[in-house]
Parts: sequence; structure tokens; C-alpha cells
Amino acid sequence: MIDQEKFNLPDGHRLQAFLSVDSTNKEAIRQMEAGGGSDGLWILSDAQTGGRGRRGREWVSKPGNIYCSLIHEASKDTYTSSQLSFVTSLAVRDTVAQFTDDECAVKCKWPNDVLVNGQKISGILLETYSKTVPEQNFVIIGIGINIEHHPDIASYPATHLNAHSGEHVGSINAFTILVEKTAYWIDVWQKEGFEAIRKKWLENCKGFGKEIRVKLPDKEIVGRFIDLNGDGGLKLDMGGETKLIHSGEVFFADTAKD
Repeated sequence: MIDQEKFNLPDGHRLQAFLSVDSTNKEAIRQMEAGGGSDGLWILSDAQTGGRGRRGREWVSKPGNIYCSLIHEASKDTYTSSQLSFVTSLAVRDTVAQFTDDECAVKCKWPNDVLVNGQKISGILLETYSKTVPEQNFVIIGIGINIEHHPDIASYPATHLNAHSGEHVGSINAFTILVEKTAYWIDVWQKEGFEAIRKKWLENCKGFGKEIRVKLPDKEIVGRFIDLNGDGGLKLDMGGETKLIHSGEVFFADTAKD
């Protein structure tokens, strides 16, 4: 583990920091199974040997970036836990925007990415974990933010924070801000509900009101992005018909296609 005295965490948050793990999400689950993991525990690692993104994709995890996971207790309400993708996106977006030269260039991308000038700088992966005795449900919020470097992504351009900052940003400094922003937006979500999150997310997302392409498992569709529904589903105007999308890959006119 690395020195935890470098971190100043909000009340109710704790940290276990490592030089390397296979995956911070997997380590969070191991902590839960061992009885040491509970609500508000962050797992942070300098590197990951088996980092994962959405749909099981590899997440390249060399030292210099942020690789972390937060354990959040969802109690019996697992339905609304998917909203945490948007809560977390806002926290990441605010963190990145605090260090960039142009805050307006930092945008959320449905369902849970963050972009700078249209380039991917972050990924978020939610996983659920349940305890049977007592009955408890948890969401593991996995977050990766490119700070020092970024991988080459075939289907989408990527970037890293220090390519957009006027001064060098260290991963520890950025992580401290991320924890603060995450605590803030979770508190807003719990007190004001998803509507407050939905409204703020739409104000800071890419493609709202414009035509986008959505890749589904069996086809691709094109429509105008007009809204999110109550659980974060993407609403597309398909020429008079509204299509609701719960899972898919979004592409814009100014980004690469696969």
C-alpha cells in the first residue's frame, strides 16, 4: 500500500491505496468478501494488471493515471443504482474541468464517459455486489481517468488531462478532487433525486439536440438526441417517433467510426 496521509477525504470516506492490483473493482469485491469493505471505501491503485472497461474490454492501466473504485451501499434499491453512472460522470467532468484550460470543452458522453474536445479521457464501470446475511446491496463504482497518458482506442479518439492543463497535474491531486466531487454529487442525488442529476448532465453533455449514431448489438440507428428518461435511458427522435435506448455505443458526426 502507498502513503495514505497524502489524502484528505470527506467524512464517511476511507481509502485503501495500492501500488498495483489486478482491478480496483475486483479488489473492492475482495474487501467486501473479507468483511473489510463497506459504504464509502475507496480502492486506489497506481496500476492495474487486469483493468476492465464496459463490455469486458481491456482498460490499459500503466502508472500515472487514476484507477479507483468506490463502494456505495444501495440497500434494497438496485433499480435506481444505474443512475450512479450519471452521478459519477458529473463528478469526473467537474474534476477534469477544474484542471483544464477550457472548462466548456469538457463534456459528458452517454452513458458514462467524459470527453475533452471530443476525445475520451475517462471511463466508468458499475458492478453490483450483494451480501445475503444481512441482505445488503452494493454498487462498485469503478473510475479511470487519463492523467499522464492515454491508450490508443480504435473506435474513438482518446486524450489525457495534462495535454489540456496549463500546469502539470498529479494523479494524487486529481484523485483528491474526484473524491470531493463524487461525495458532492452523490449527496445531491440522494437529497434531490435523479431529476437534478439529469438536468445538470444534459447541460454538460455532448450531442444534446443533435443527430447521433447509436450502435446496438444487432444494428445501427441514427436519430436526434432529445432527452434522458427517468432511469437514464437515451431518447432519440427518429423522425416523429421516439426511440428509447438503454444500452449502446454513441458516435457523433465529428468522431471516428469503427
